[in-house]
Order: sequence, then structure tokens, then C-alpha cells
Amino acid sequence: MPKSSLKNMNKLSEISKIIKQSKTFFIAGHVKPDGDSLGSACALAKMLQRMGKKAEVYCADDIPQNLSCIKGIAKVKKEKPENVQFDCAILLESLDFQRMGDIINPSQAKKIINIDHHRINSNFGDVNYVIADSSSVCELVLNIFEYMKIKPSKDEAYNLYVGLLTDSGKFQNSNVTANSHIAAAKLIELGAPIIEISRKIYSNETIQSLRILSMALLGLKTMFDQKLVYMTITKKMLNDAEAKDEDTGGIVSYPLRLRQTKVSCLLKEEGKNSTKLSMRSVKEFNLLPIVKKLGGGGHKNAAGATINKSIKESRDLLKKIFKELK
Repeated sequence: MPKSSLKNMNKLSEISKIIKQSKTFFIAGHVKPDGDSLGSACALAKMLQRMGKKAEVYCADDIPQNLSCIKGIAKVKKEKPENVQFDCAILLESLDFQRMGDIINPSQAKKIINIDHHRINSNFGDVNYVIADSSSVCELVLNIFEYMKIKPSKDEAYNLYVGLLTDSGKFQNSNVTANSHIAAAKLIELGAPIIEISRKIYSNETIQSLRILSMALLGLKTMFDQKLVYMTITKKMLNDAEAKDEDTGGIVSYPLRLRQTKVSCLLKEEGKNSTKLSMRSVKEFNLLPIVKKLGGGGHKNAAGATINKSIKESRDLLKKIFKELK
């Protein structure tokens, strides 16, 4: 395991103690799940089941099709566990308890373990293992395996690599460190089939995803000599492309391929007065001060927010914020 501070080792010790003392586990990541939240959840569930524990993974939203390769994903539950008490709830990559969705109440778990790598996490757990310098939650979950001296199975390594690969942006994001590559090497040694995983995650597009991508790029707008690029996706565009929300994944990153672009923004219409903003930036441009103004969060170079305005009003607000920062 990579070098950790004494504080982080104490967190791992507390997590290990709770896991050993608990028998029943609720595990969940955030709404609109991604490879990191689902990969870490399913890896933990499999580990706990091997230990003789009862562990179930829950998810408030549908599973993206390209993540159906995750081992154990078919057993993820969507329905609420009404009137069920758990010894421990492990929440992954969630800024706060509500980010997981309306699945359970905090009172349904005797202990809550909060594992995240977002700097603005609200530290809502009994134990908060929050490491902002980590490229993914899966990287942190691997630390838990190693601290507890539990060797990940091939399936568990598979799931952890899915999260590591996707949340690091194929090891291209600014939060990738030497520890990220060390973790990847360990998972490869444990049997994670990296070519197969990459193909199933990234070579799994639909014709609808290409249609909505072409529409978004066709409407691309720039500001400040192409340093800022923004795109919009309306409900009508989705309907015309016969696309689903999951077909829009990755679109926000495309404009960063442009030589001069520092920031790429995608505004996606969710309702008449609700717009989802996703942002990506190059290493030197910190997005957090911008999304903080909008009540959002994320990482320095990958952040977002929900704006309670129409898509046109949201676009105008975004342009105003950037002009103020210029």
C-alpha cells in the first residue's frame, strides 16, 4: 500500500474495525452512477461476502449499458430497503448523504462509512475516509483491502480497475499520481484483463450516442479566442437523436482536443427550469470557484452543478460568470 499519513492510517483502522464487527451492510454510490461508484461498490460487496457478511449494493438510478461488464452488477438493487436495519452503510463517492438518492435514512444504519475523493465532501459519516488527492474511490478501496490483508479476487480486481480507469479519465486527468499507476499495476497482477475492460467501457457506443455528439459539436460556441467552449443539449435534441441521457457521456471532454481551449462546458436541459452543467478544464484552470458560485462541486478540472434556470438563462449566467473572472 502507498505511503499514508498517520491520520489516514487511523481511518483505515477504524474502517477495518467496523467491518469486522458488522454483519449486515448497505452499499451505495451516487445517483447517475459511474464506473468508480459501481466498481468500488461491487468490489466491496464481493469482499464482504467472502468474509461471511451479508452485503447488498443499491443504486437509485439505472445502470449505464457500458458498465454492465462489472462483476456482480446484475445483483444491484434499485428498490428501497424499507424498514430494514443495517449494521453498517458504506457510501461511495457521495458529497453528502442525499447525493446517494432517496434510498435509506441515516437512522437505518448503526455505522456509516463515507469514502470519497472530492475535496468538498461534507464528512457526514461516522468514519470519513476522504482523500482528495486520490484519482478514484476504487484506489481508496484497494487501500482497505491491503490494510485488512485481504487479497482481491480476480473479479474484485476487475471491478476496481473499471473505477480506476474511468475516474482517472484513462489515466489522463490531473489527479492521476504515481499511486494511481501503482494501484493499476497491482490490479493487473491480480488478473484484471485491462484490454477487455477498456474495450467494453470505451468501444461500446450506440448510433444514438454518435448522433447526439454530432448535434452538440455542430452547435459548439466559443468565447475568449476559443479558450472557453460551450455546448448545449436540449430535450428536443435527445428526442431527435433517439438518445438517452447515458448517450451523452464524454461529450463535455471533446472540445479540450482543441489547441487553444482551456475550459469546456456542456449545458444539458433537464427540465423547463433545470439545467445540468458539466465542465472540464486543462490542468492549470481551477473550476471549483466557478461551480461554487452555482452551488455545485467536483474536482479542480472536472466539476458540475445543477442550475435552476432554463437552458438559455443558464447559458447567459455561465457567460456572465466567465466574463467576471476574465
